[in-house]
Amino acid sequence: MEFDDLKIDDSGKLPMFDLPVDFVVYDNVTAQLLNFYGTFPCKMDTFVLAFCEKGSVKATINLWDYEVKANDFAIIIPGTFIQIHEVADDVKVSFVAFSSKFLRTVNFWKSMSKLLMPAFINPVIHVEDKLARIYLDSFSLLTRASELEDTALFSTEIIRDILHFYIDSISSALSLNMAHQSSSPSSRESEIVGEFLQLAFENYRDEHKISFYAHEVNLTLSHFCNVISKTTGMTPQEIIMNLIIMDAKTQLKGTEHSVAKIASILGFVTPTTFNRYFKTYTGLTPQEYRNS
Repeated sequence: MEFDDLKIDDSGKLPMFDLPVDFVVYDNVTAQLLNFYGTFPCKMDTFVLAFCEKGSVKATINLWDYEVKANDFAIIIPGTFIQIHEVADDVKVSFVAFSSKFLRTVNFWKSMSKLLMPAFINPVIHVEDKLARIYLDSFSLLTRASELEDTALFSTEIIRDILHFYIDSISSALSLNMAHQSSSPSSRESEIVGEFLQLAFENYRDEHKISFYAHEVNLTLSHFCNVISKTTGMTPQEIIMNLIIMDAKTQLKGTEHSVAKIASILGFVTPTTFNRYFKTYTGLTPQEYRNS
């Protein structure tokens, strides 16, 4: 698949947030495409590793704001919401992305289980120059290989190995990043948060009550809330709320669904309840946000 297939077309339609092929790599993303993602939050169904070679990008990734600078990795796990706010004119980014369909065939969530919580809390990590050059060389090599017509170069087995290479290579950096924090969570706390985040990404539209998530991870409600708040700095309810609001913003700006339909998709019994919920957290009604 050529990278041109992912560029903005003349009709102004949104670029795909998932992939029609298992794997895409490109080593020269510039400001044009990145700026397009600043229109509103976008929900990514792919697993993306983006590496900033030069310039900078200011973005919201899930619940927090970041500035991605030279030698920074951005880790976008499936279900992530991302909105880009500012892109330097000279920015240059490389990335690899794996489709949701492919990830289901390789048991991605199990592979990422130990990294899910640190990747959620620290989706942007910095690497030293020597290691940065290795990553850039890997992106360049894979990009050149993807431009060849030899499909055997990217068999399912090879793509799986590429995925595991990048998962393993960011694992140590994430672990080191967490170790430098003043209060690192225990392995059990990390496991609980990882389980909750996977459940949250998969169920926030249908399950708004925190008791559901506490039950699924087999903890009392109070213990569950304490672990999530201590480890992430946010309550479970705040995390669910942010996922709902970002999803709502994505649909209000990126689709022609009625407010009533969006309310139904997001698990609200009535549009009135959804309107009240959205305005409480944004200061605008859904229609006001859509028209803004």
